[in-house]
Amino acid sequence: MALYMLQAKYTSEAIRNIAESGSNREDAARAVIEQCGGKLIGMWGMLGQDYHIALVVEYDDLPSYLGTVITTVLGGAIADFKSIALYSSDDIVKASAVYKAHKASYAPPSS
Repeated sequence: MALYMLQAKYTSEAIRNIAESGSNREDAARAVIEQCGGKLIGMWGMLGQDYHIALVVEYDDLPSYLGTVITTVLGGAIADFKSIALYSSDDIVKASAVYKAHKASYAPPSS
C-alpha cells in the first residue's frame, strides 16, 4: 500500500458552490476515492496556503491513484493540485538495506 498527500486548490466557482450549499466535500471525496480503489485517511482545510485542502489517501497501485486524480481534476472544481508520495520510517529502514547491498555497484561520472 502506498500513501499520497494530495493538495488541491478549488476554483472560485467551486468555493462559492460549497459555501452556498454547505455540502460536506469529505463525503464526496471519500466516495470517488473508494470507487477508484483507494481509502481516504483524512481530509483537512488549509489556511494561508496556496492550496485549499489536503487529503491523505492510500492505494494499492499508482494507476488507481492517478485515475482518481484525473477524475477529480477533470470534474471542473479543482483549479490546481500538488501530489506528494509519502513514506514511513520503516520505508527508510528498507531503503537503507537496499543501499547497503548495492552501493558498490554505482560510480559517479568521472571527468
